[in-house]
Amino acid sequence: MRTLSQLTLLAAATAALHGSGFTDAHTSASVVATSTYTQGVSSDGTTSFGYALGGTAYKIVGTTYTPLANLSGGSSSFAYAASSNGSVIVGMGYNSSSVEQAVRWIGAGAPTLLDSGGVYAYSGATGISATGSTIVGYLNTGTPNLDDAFYYRTGAITSLNSFFAGQASSAAGVSADGNLIVGTAGDYLPGPSAANGFIFNITTSALTIVDASAHLPAFATAGLTLTQLTAISGNGLVTVGYAYGDTVSSTPTDALAFSRTSTGTYTALGKLGGGLFGWSIARAVNSTGSVIVGQSLNANSKPEAFVYQTGAMTGLGFLGTGDESDATGVSADGTVIVGYSRITAGGAARHAFVYTNVMLDETEWMSSLNGPGSLVAMTTNLNQQPLEGAHHRPLMSYDRMGKQSQAWATGDFGTSSRQSDRHTTSGEIGVSQTYGDFVLGVAAGHASINQDLLFGGNASISGNYLLAEADYRLPDRESIVSLVLLRGDYDATASRGYVLGGGVLDASRGSTGLKTSSARLRLDGPAQQFTGSFSVTPFASYTATRTTADAYTETGGSFPASFAAQEHTAQEGRLGVTAKVVATPSTSLLFTAEWIHRFDDAGNGLSGTNLATSSAFAVGGIAPTVNQARFGFDVDHRLSADTLVNFSVHAAGIGPSSDVSAALSIRRAF
Repeated sequence: MRTLSQLTLLAAATAALHGSGFTDAHTSASVVATSTYTQGVSSDGTTSFGYALGGTAYKIVGTTYTPLANLSGGSSSFAYAASSNGSVIVGMGYNSSSVEQAVRWIGAGAPTLLDSGGVYAYSGATGISATGSTIVGYLNTGTPNLDDAFYYRTGAITSLNSFFAGQASSAAGVSADGNLIVGTAGDYLPGPSAANGFIFNITTSALTIVDASAHLPAFATAGLTLTQLTAISGNGLVTVGYAYGDTVSSTPTDALAFSRTSTGTYTALGKLGGGLFGWSIARAVNSTGSVIVGQSLNANSKPEAFVYQTGAMTGLGFLGTGDESDATGVSADGTVIVGYSRITAGGAARHAFVYTNVMLDETEWMSSLNGPGSLVAMTTNLNQQPLEGAHHRPLMSYDRMGKQSQAWATGDFGTSSRQSDRHTTSGEIGVSQTYGDFVLGVAAGHASINQDLLFGGNASISGNYLLAEADYRLPDRESIVSLVLLRGDYDATASRGYVLGGGVLDASRGSTGLKTSSARLRLDGPAQQFTGSFSVTPFASYTATRTTADAYTETGGSFPASFAAQEHTAQEGRLGVTAKVVATPSTSLLFTAEWIHRFDDAGNGLSGTNLATSSAFAVGGIAPTVNQARFGFDVDHRLSADTLVNFSVHAAGIGPSSDVSAALSIRRAF
């Protein structure tokens, strides 16, 4: 599974959940209880933990389910957090007097009490640092509903009571190094009239109050004046939680998830259902803060697990035919998400799940059809093939053989393997007529390109084109101005490859139509004659090619997409020289060197809808190689008084033009 990058596909449609990416951990564990509730996952993604219905704490490593022991004489226990490798788990267990106590499990042994001296009325552990050296949670000294946040180090509990002046407080999480604690403080936590999140630095004793409504105007307008923090990223730079105003419902019906960076930037995460109604709660965040998971009311008014990345929230769906799910934990790299889901609509049973191997990097997901592999770029190259092949020089530069008219048949071939692996062919027939200092020509041809794409994908494009050329010899009798217009109408089919988790390749397929128009204005000359048989001619050209692709929809694969229509205008300039050697009365050799510069940028990239998740995507385009050198060699050989054969071959540096291209034409004067 690739580590997630900045641009990501939030991919988890209900259909995909039944595949390799979504594992029913309850079934794998074969536990007796009807329901299991996973509460989190270790940073390395190997160990998930939680509790079964009735209060049996457990951990699951792979498919191995291990119940965690109760306190001696105790009736139940609940696991809430684990160290980075899952070797230490903390939570809460009821003792023989049915009092909740913060506990720690190491390995498969019996739990140990954090409050070993029985100082506090009750306590619970909710978070643990990477090495297990710092544990955080809540405790109570005897005053109902006025719990105090605490941290536990080197065998001792330290209450944060003195920092909250009579308020209730509870810690929810701790950074990987154990120095930053997050939680919530309020006047009465079960149903407060005032509550804010807090970040406490153990090293400096600095306390930061987090009030989402004071920094997000939409929250303030909606009356979401209460804030709870639920988790902190491993690096301590991002905290997550939710703001709400509803203190009556067990799950606030107006809650909205948010994140906050260490620099004080607040971001509303949105909600699955959109619109005016619905709610969302952020429950966990990965090591860097780039992946946030939680629960939100979806468009069908069902509570659904979500993952939030790069500005988009995507629902993860449900197990089986279920209609409720919740994501409660995420690994450090964001590739493993855990939680629980109903397995049938309206059913009582809920199963723990582990979700892996399907989340994709959005840029990679689309990279098969981006940059040099985009259908628009390929079609632009296809339209360029005749211009770089038989029409890489003006019609007027070919021997007239003493006649006013010519007919020709050409075949062009191009291949590339460095920037992209592609093969291009074209063939045409055409005629031209000379009118004094003018030559006018028209041609019709067929062109095709086959290109291998990333991750086992491939694309083929073929169609027909029409070409028109007008050349004019300037009064100096050496210079030529030429204009070539080319219009192509092509059909494309593409198998877009991408990588699922574990390196598994998959592909989705689609087809569309493309149209492209090119115009090239070129100036050749004046020629510099060095000897009677050797001359050098400079040339310069400018070409604009506008290509459009129709919208289309893919089928097949785990993550097909629907693409919006695309368009791009490629612009290039060329400067070069042609050296001509008249080898014999019937044979001329031409050597060409040119520098190609692209003026266009990356364009609009790719946009559309991920059909597996019904979510929109937009991936920035990749700019073409700006500069490219190209060298060519031509042979013009007259077979008879009115028949000319031309062969040319070109080699180019890395860029849009083919690495190697060749053209063969036969011209008949009449």
